Amino acid sequence: MVVFALTIILAFVALQTAPSAPVSPPMAQSRQIGSAREVTLVLPRALRKDETAWLLVKVGVIGHNQIQLMTQDGRPLGTISQFGIRSGKSAGTYTVPVPAEALSNGRLALRLSVIQSGRASRAPTAKEVKSLRLLIRQFKGGSYLRQ
Repeated sequence: MVVFALTIILAFVALQTAPSAPVSPPMAQSRQIGSAREVTLVLPRALRKDETAWLLVKVGVIGHNQIQLMTQDGRPLGTISQFGIRSGKSAGTYTVPVPAEALSNGRLALRLSVIQSGRASRAPTAKEVKSLRLLIRQFKGGSYLRQ
């Protein structure tokens, strides 16, 4: 995949089915809070001046639902909505930029929820959001460098 060729993988967490079970401590933690799942990813080092953090989200079958990504304090990072995917198929992998101000002390605290048409939002299952990866890309001369 091109995304992997362009990135350095810094942290990886697969969401667990148990809502309060820690995921790969001390790298990340995951828990269900009301209608959302909160996940905290930890960078192994600080971003350099010419680097940007990105979130790689592997999404399973979500039907006509959407996955909403927000920081723990409610700032939106993006919404994943599959388009052109056959019914019953995995939605794929999505790359979302992470603004530097969303990171605190080398941590990214995320809140993920599933937006369902005509119904209340809920926390995604491990089958809907299969994995999250925090990536770093180096930016020079107007483009991202291959790592």
